[in-house]
Amino acid sequence: MIYQAGLWKMLFFLKRDVFQLGKAETIYGLTSRVVILFLISAMIFTINGLAGIGSHVFSFELIKLPASQYEWLKSYFILGRFLLGILYAGIIIFFSSLLFWTLTNVPYKKLVVMQAAVFPVLLLEQAVNIVLVMWLGLPWYSSPFSMGAAAQYMTESPFFIYFLGCISIFKVWVIAVQIYGLSSLSRQRKPIIWLLVLGVHLIYWLGTSFLAFLDFQVVL
Repeated sequence: MIYQAGLWKMLFFLKRDVFQLGKAETIYGLTSRVVILFLISAMIFTINGLAGIGSHVFSFELIKLPASQYEWLKSYFILGRFLLGILYAGIIIFFSSLLFWTLTNVPYKKLVVMQAAVFPVLLLEQAVNIVLVMWLGLPWYSSPFSMGAAAQYMTESPFFIYFLGCISIFKVWVIAVQIYGLSSLSRQRKPIIWLLVLGVHLIYWLGTSFLAFLDFQVVL
């Protein structure tokens, strides 16, 4: 069977698409879809940089710089965001697939297909967070689509707030697709699949929380 990779169809036709992927002997169109996702990711993170989101970590130094050096630093910040978008896509699509591949019998290429299918959901979350910051002044961990807003009523611990801020309806959507996909494509028992998927996300959430918790003004 031939499987034609798409950007959205697994999200909306999950059972049919995963069944076709499981039976597929040849996969077409994956490379072009992945390239498109990398470009979209880089574009969204570049817009993030143009909006100045995240620049607060070194803003205390900006007031000390002349205008020429300020523009130079701003350009490097935007370039950094562009490269971060590329890195983000690589981690989600290829590195996550590698983690799943090490603990399942699913071919790596099919896992890349699955990760490429869920990646648009994470890009949508990034885009929504930009809108929330620019129009409502809400940082990502205060998004109404995450548990971070509720966490701020339960605790004053920044790390705990950042951690729950990582858990959103977008992530739940991704987790649901991954669990169903791996359960259908792999012979592993469902409890193992649940632990694997949640474990990978837990690593990412802890890493994101730690980076957000670091006081970069002290580090720098």
